[in-house]
Amino acid sequence: MKVLVAVDSVATLDVLFNEMIARSWPSGTEAQVLSVVDDGAVPLKAWREEGYGVSAVRREMQRRGEQISALAVERLRQIGIAARVVVMRGDPAYLIAFAARKWQADLILIRAHNRKDFRSRLLGSVAKSVVESAPCSVEVVRQAGMGTGEFRVLLATDGSAASLAASRAVAQMNLPENTEVRVVSAVNPIIYSLEELGLTRGAGTDHAHRAIGNAVNALRRAPVRISAEVIAGRAARRIIDRAKHWGADLIVLGTNERRGLSRLLHGSTSAAVANRAHCSVMVVRDHDELQSASGLRAWEKAA
Repeated sequence: MKVLVAVDSVATLDVLFNEMIARSWPSGTEAQVLSVVDDGAVPLKAWREEGYGVSAVRREMQRRGEQISALAVERLRQIGIAARVVVMRGDPAYLIAFAARKWQADLILIRAHNRKDFRSRLLGSVAKSVVESAPCSVEVVRQAGMGTGEFRVLLATDGSAASLAASRAVAQMNLPENTEVRVVSAVNPIIYSLEELGLTRGAGTDHAHRAIGNAVNALRRAPVRISAEVIAGRAARRIIDRAKHWGADLIVLGTNERRGLSRLLHGSTSAAVANRAHCSVMVVRDHDELQSASGLRAWEKAA
């Protein structure tokens, strides 16, 4: 397994590494610790001392690389993960996805920034952009804060191939012993109300139950407790609210790779959840779907 760890500071490094250390990883897992230096991150002192030239950026890149290497490589080695550090210059929103694609990463770990200052809002937009454009699954990591005494995973499904891939991903995780997975599926609130009143056939609710059934079936061999429920409302908002009310430690959901006008009109449920949830969020991409999309784009180019 290839894990790309995107860091912008020592504090971020600690949050992401604590997340990695708390888990078990498949044998042979390797990590690439990536730090992207944009010009705005270069200290004013360095600009002054280096004459406001490219050497100031290079100096900051070298300093960042040495600092991360000293903190990261040995810590990961201690949990059996071989690691290397890569430092790039440019736009992190683009370069994180680019590096993941070039390295053929299976998972990107990136920290969510929840503070209200301007730079943190920019960093938050980086995580949102990575969720939308990455070529692989992405986990937006937040520090745990609920402390329920058990590990709780909220798995959201809509019955799609991407949702089934998310269910399989949860089943394959090395989760703590005392883990509960709650499977939820959202139904349009108007459709749900009409079905409850008996004014329409229960197609929407039936679809949600089938989606939950498929997810539960994928989880049957996982050593976790499973519960499930159908929730009525706009998917992103209800997933976020339900996870917070239940005290979830992690939300897992698939993404359907919306592009262009479809994304503009409908938005991205996965990106909205990853951006606004109170806990960590893993957005799973279906590799078969990605390969099909890549093949189609290649065919269109050739044509």
